Order: sequence, then structure tokens, then C-alpha cells
Amino acid sequence: MMLLAEQISSTTNMQRVFSARASVQAMLDVEAALAVAGAAVGLLPLNVVSTIKSACNADEIDMTKLAHDGALTGTVVIPLVQWLKEALPAHAKYVHVGGTSQDIIDTGLVLQLRNGIVLLQVDLATMAKAAAGLAGSHAKTPMLARTLLQAAMPTTFGLKAANWLVAINDSRCAIAHAAHEALLAQCGGAAGTLDVLQSDSVVFLDTFGAALNLPVAVTPWHTRRAPLARLAAAIAAAVGVVGKIGTDIALMMQPELAEVSEPAAPGRGGSSAMAHKRNPTLSIAARAAATRMPGFVATLLAAADQEHERAAGAWQAEAATWPSLMLCASGGLAAMAEVLAGLEVFPAAMAKHLALRPAQSLPPAIGEFISRALQDHKNLEIELSAGLINLFLM
Repeated sequence: MMLLAEQISSTTNMQRVFSARASVQAMLDVEAALAVAGAAVGLLPLNVVSTIKSACNADEIDMTKLAHDGALTGTVVIPLVQWLKEALPAHAKYVHVGGTSQDIIDTGLVLQLRNGIVLLQVDLATMAKAAAGLAGSHAKTPMLARTLLQAAMPTTFGLKAANWLVAINDSRCAIAHAAHEALLAQCGGAAGTLDVLQSDSVVFLDTFGAALNLPVAVTPWHTRRAPLARLAAAIAAAVGVVGKIGTDIALMMQPELAEVSEPAAPGRGGSSAMAHKRNPTLSIAARAAATRMPGFVATLLAAADQEHERAAGAWQAEAATWPSLMLCASGGLAAMAEVLAGLEVFPAAMAKHLALRPAQSLPPAIGEFISRALQDHKNLEIELSAGLINLFLM
């Protein structure tokens, strides 16, 4: 069962993607793809494939027992394959042909990451749309810029939102690019050599990838983990962006400034001891997620150093870290998507604070910067709608 803290700091949809049963189903989907690929090159009869695919149903598995047995064997794949063989006594010898435990776990993780990244990109798209709206509607809303937490020069709230917009869109594209490099099918067999095949390895791998709608790497990536680390870094950087936006909003939401406010909701932002308080709850969630992300990325970077053809510890550390990273990212991004979509802006308060400084005109570059940010955003959305790019796999 998921810890209470993880339930609070992540979204329900991401919890579904990385639930224990969803993880097992992803691995069973890989086992089914192995059967499809094996049949394509004669490793098993074609008429067995549908039987194996039908049996690959995680709803039939005792998850508690599977976890217990997996802890004993060092990998959950061993008891999972044993369960599948017992479910298919007449065809047991055709189960798991051509694969190894790491193939199943890695490709299962890739399937989950693919689903999870779609959720992250939806929240980032929501944020971008909202930030673009704020930039456009407040392009000429004057406010005080602040540097080193001190009053600086005049700016506009539109420019602040435009800077948020550019950072959000950068993150959307960076995650898509990293996903394109990292989300590949993994199938190399026992030592990354596909030893069960004397020929037709290309047909086998292409069929395996096609069965899962995944591209296939040039060679198995059992101990080549840098692409996954880069994907983690791109996601962490995106959460860092929402942490920065959350910091701006939390500071501007202080009662002494009251320049913006998070969207109100029943029960949100209260204090157990001080009834007068309105806490920036969603911004706090975004900042907390941003604070946690570097630790996850550090683990995945450390895990990139792996021995020979299969790691003893580093790969296993990755598998345990990715769900936590994705759950954390989902909570931070979803919180900021809600903030920006419903942010209240108070131009009168901004003008009041600006009036405390010597009068200065707004530099014309502000308008130019906002226009360029909005045009870049418009171009990106046009390319997306026309199918010229795909923000999941660019």
C-alpha cells in the first residue's frame, strides 16, 4: 500500500500508472510481446501466442505473494514467470523464450514511463496555456521587479508570466527529446547477445518493439543507462521550473504584498492554529517537489556506473527510484497547473508598491520580450496541432 505522504504529494492518475498491479501488468505485456516476437522467428508455434497473451493478466496474481517471492529471488520476474508457466502447463516451455529478467523489468518500466510522461506533458501544456494568457492580458500591468529580494526597477506582470511561459515550453521540449532517446524496448537475452537466436535477430527485435509500439535500440542497453539519467534530469528540471514559479507566487502572495493569490477552494490554505492565515498550499507543494527531485536524479546518475553486461545493485536502485521520481513530479506539476489556471492578479497592489519608488517609464523591450514569448508559444502550438512535432516523442 502506498505511503500516506506519497498519496498526498502525487496525483491519482500517476499513482495508477505506478501501482504494484500496473507494474506487474506492464511486465506481463512485455512477456506477451516476447511470445509474439518468438513466433515470428519460429521459436514457438503461432497458435500458442494468443493463449500466452490471454494469460498475461495481472488481476489474477496474488500481489502479496509475488512481492514476497520476488524479495527472496532478488527479482520479481522469476516468480512472475513461474506463475505464468503454472497458468499455462501445456505451453510452459514457450513462456519467457528469448528474454531475461532485465528485459522484462526495463521494458515494463519504459511502458510505465511512457504513460507517466503523457500525464506530465498534459499538466505542462495546461501551465503553458495559462502562462500565455497571463502574459497577454497583463502585458502592460506595471509592477516592481525585485532582485536579491529587494526593490529594483519597473517591469510588468506580463513579462514575469512570459518568462514562466518560456521556461515551461523549454521543459516540454526537453522532456520530449529525452523521452525519444530513452524510451526504447529492451531485449538482449541472458547476456545482451540474444543467444537463443541463430538468425533473424532483426525480425525478432522489430516484432518485439512493434508489439509494444516502442522503437528498438541499436544494441541492448542493459548497462547503458545515460539516456534514462538524461530523461530524469529533464523531468527534474521541469519540476525545478514549477518550484521557481511557486516561489514567486508564494512571495507575491504574502499579506504585505498581496499582489496575487492562488485559486480558492474549500479547506485549502488554512492553518490548524491561526484562523486568519491563507497559506499558498499549491505553491508549497510545487516547491517541495522541486526540493526532492535532485535526490532522485543523483541516484540515477550514480546508477549509470554499471559493471560489465549486468549491474549488481545500480540497476536495482534505478528501478526503485523511478516510481518515486514520477509520483513526486506529478504532484508538483499538477499543483502548479492548478495555480496558473486560476491565479488571481491584483494590479492595484502592484501599482501601489511600484509607486513607492521614483517614477520611471517602462522600457520598450518589455513589450518586445512578451511578444516574442507569445509568438514562440503560438508557433509551438501550431506545430503540435499540425502534427509537425510530437511533444511526447519529438
